[in-house]
Amino acid sequence: MDSLENLITSFISYREEGQRVALVTLIGNTSSSPRPLGTQMVVSADGRSVGYLTGGCAESAIVSEAIAAIGVGHNRQVRLGVGSPYIDIQLPCGAGIDLFIDVGLCDEKVQQIESCRQSRSPVALDTSMVTGEHQIVLDSAQAMAPGVFRRWYLPRRRLLIMGKGPNTAALASLGTASDYEVEVFSPDRDTREACSREGITAGVLKNLQSPDFPSVDAGTAAVLLFHEHDWEPSILKTLLASECFYIGALGSQKTHEQRIVQLQTLGLGQVAGRIHGPVGMEIQAKTPIEIAISILAEITLTYRSTESLSGQAAQPPKSYSFSISPYTTVEQGDSARTSTSYA
Repeated sequence: MDSLENLITSFISYREEGQRVALVTLIGNTSSSPRPLGTQMVVSADGRSVGYLTGGCAESAIVSEAIAAIGVGHNRQVRLGVGSPYIDIQLPCGAGIDLFIDVGLCDEKVQQIESCRQSRSPVALDTSMVTGEHQIVLDSAQAMAPGVFRRWYLPRRRLLIMGKGPNTAALASLGTASDYEVEVFSPDRDTREACSREGITAGVLKNLQSPDFPSVDAGTAAVLLFHEHDWEPSILKTLLASECFYIGALGSQKTHEQRIVQLQTLGLGQVAGRIHGPVGMEIQAKTPIEIAISILAEITLTYRSTESLSGQAAQPPKSYSFSISPYTTVEQGDSARTSTSYA
């Protein structure tokens, strides 16, 4: 499943079919709006689209505008809702949104973004609303030129699950449906087969003293779902030395207290507070899917909460990281007369 926070793969797919493509970015709003600034849609010349910028009330108009821009080969800026010349399109929330329809993004720039995405490295695209020119940005401290908006493409949120039993398969399934890149490792064949039935590949967790699992980064949440906790010390030792933004472990409050004592004996007492235990939010969960919901809710809250990051090694970037520099307002309609760069 393509991530709605990063539609570059959809852009590439359309281009591989020989389609001309528009990248539509939400660059401004008034009042409330259903989607955050920086949200994008990808529209192909034949009318297909991926992503959404409103609650579904204006997407057909957005697609029509994008197709028209593709047809003339010029970028354009469009306003919908409050203050829009399109009086027949009103957003139910009473908002007005500003869109930049970009039909000149070249394949080379897109492939650079995708390459960074594959290596889980943050990358940004600067787009000039005046000239239509693009620049790849790797350094967040790099200054922006006037009349430019910058949209970051961040590593997809990863959910690393290690454990056994039905809770593991339930969390893996829910995480996949919630736009996480899910990886599962289990020493238990039945658990791996249960994940496989959900279309999720699970690796074998081997070697109790030195289990082998992928390296993690600041965009990773790691959850341990063992009822027998012998696997935990060596895994937690590795995770606590990493930048993952969330670490959770299954078990009662008493079990968690014993876990902390054990980690203290390993010299990890100062960082053991990073572990969420008992894992998940308190919602009186009983079934595997309810437990999975409580865990994913806690992960999401941690990811979205700025306050939770202060003083921690892990500082996950927020999705749709977007900024725009001051510029002379471009009138609605064609905002740049730059020809498309498709071969």
